[in-house]
Amino acid sequence: MTRRVLVMFAVLAAIAVGLGFYALHLKRKVARDEQLAAEQQRALAPLSNGPPTTVTLYIASDSDGTLRRTQVNVTLPPERTERDRAVLRALFEQYLPSSSPHPIGAGADVRDVYLLGDDTAVVDTNAAFADAHPSGVLAEELTVASIVVTLNANDSKIGRVKILVNGQERETLAGHADLRRFYEASNIGQVVKDMQ
Repeated sequence: MTRRVLVMFAVLAAIAVGLGFYALHLKRKVARDEQLAAEQQRALAPLSNGPPTTVTLYIASDSDGTLRRTQVNVTLPPERTERDRAVLRALFEQYLPSSSPHPIGAGADVRDVYLLGDDTAVVDTNAAFADAHPSGVLAEELTVASIVVTLNANDSKIGRVKILVNGQERETLAGHADLRRFYEASNIGQVVKDMQ
C-alpha cells in the first residue's frame, strides 16, 4: 500500500472512532434529558390538598423473585383514576433509585390510568418504562405482577389490568412479559399469598 492510502485509512479510522464517542455522548445526553423531563413532569403533577393516606405497595425483589408488601403515605387526589395513578407513581418511586431491590429504567412513569367499567384498568406508561426496563423473564414478570397486585390492593374493584406504552399496545415489556394481554389480579394475588 502506498503512504497516501495508509494516511487516508488512519484519518478515516480516527473519524469513525470520534463519531462513535460522539454517538455515545448523545445517547447519554438523551437519557439524562428524558429523566429530567420525567422528574419535572412529576414535580408539575397536580397535588392533592388532602391529608396523606396509607397505601399498600407490593415491591418486587430480584434477589429472591418475590413481592414484598409495604405501606407508604401518599397524598391522593379525589378522582379514582388519579388516585390509581398516584399509587402507581409511588410504586415506581420505589424502583427508580439504583439501590432498589428491583430497579426499572430511569425516567419510567405512569402517564395515565383508564378504567373500562369498574373492574378493568388500563395503565398507560411512558416510553422510558419499556425502553429502559431491564430485560429478563423474571424481572419483567415481577414488574407486571407488582403493578397489578398494587392496583388491586388499593382499588379492590380492579380485577384486570392491561399495560400500554405511550398509549400504544406493545408486544412485550423488554422482550419477555406479554403486554398484549390483560392480567388477572386474582391469579397473581394467589401466587403472592402463597409466597407469604
